Amino acid sequence: MIYKKDELRLETDFPYAMFTTDSRQMYLHSHDFLEINSVQKGAGYYLIEEKEYEIQTGDIYVINNRERHMAVHDGTLLLDVFVFDPSLLWDRHQGYQFVEPFFSGNFGNGNCIRNSDEGYCDLHGILNQMKDEYMQKKDGWQLFISSWIRLFMADLYRLNLHNYSRGADKSFRNKTYTRLQPVIDYLHENYLEQLNLDELAEVAMMNKSYLCTCFKDFFHLRIFEYIDQLRTDYACLLLTTTQMSVTEVAMETGFNSVSYFNRVFKKTMGCAPGEYRKKYSK
Repeated sequence: MIYKKDELRLETDFPYAMFTTDSRQMYLHSHDFLEINSVQKGAGYYLIEEKEYEIQTGDIYVINNRERHMAVHDGTLLLDVFVFDPSLLWDRHQGYQFVEPFFSGNFGNGNCIRNSDEGYCDLHGILNQMKDEYMQKKDGWQLFISSWIRLFMADLYRLNLHNYSRGADKSFRNKTYTRLQPVIDYLHENYLEQLNLDELAEVAMMNKSYLCTCFKDFFHLRIFEYIDQLRTDYACLLLTTTQMSVTEVAMETGFNSVSYFNRVFKKTMGCAPGEYRKKYSK
């Protein structure tokens, strides 16, 4: 199936947009922003990476900036689409836990939140408030939308802790997150430094093998894949907002090898760092 990287651009001063669409998508695509879809009416199915969801009216779909996705329908599907940059929620030092659900998919039924899921009504109500603010654009609308997004993500984060998967032991999920919290905080404070498994195990107060297992089970990523993801996100920012060379960006973001940086970046973002800069520089 055809895949395309959409060159969707948002305003630099407030990187957020909302629109309603019934257009049919002819290819799998991804973009550099986080996306929330709210199904107003219609049916079909949603392809998100290797997962397939039967679309129902009222569904909420949460899609991260690396997931290829495509809504397949007969033209009767109507979606409210919300897209925004993660910078509205977090910076280098804090707030990543509120976008973690986008990357782990650990909120109930994969990327999909249905009206029977815990917390659905609150999430759906917040999206309606965000839509109203964006459509009316009264004075201070950006502040209101930023606040609604944060509230939506805070609720999603809470669901992420309680609804790991159908039939999963919620108590075990919460305990795992509590055990991992010190090392998660440490990673977000130090991901630009050279880290090793021994020091991370010491921070987590676990042996290395158990830490790796818990981390992989929780995030669906290995620890150093997670670190590479943080570094790559920061590299994207530097590439599009500074004149630093690719080599300087690689060193600044904690990669100790330009060739490794290029390999990780291309695998993650679908293009080389130089290409990314040409496409998305502000």
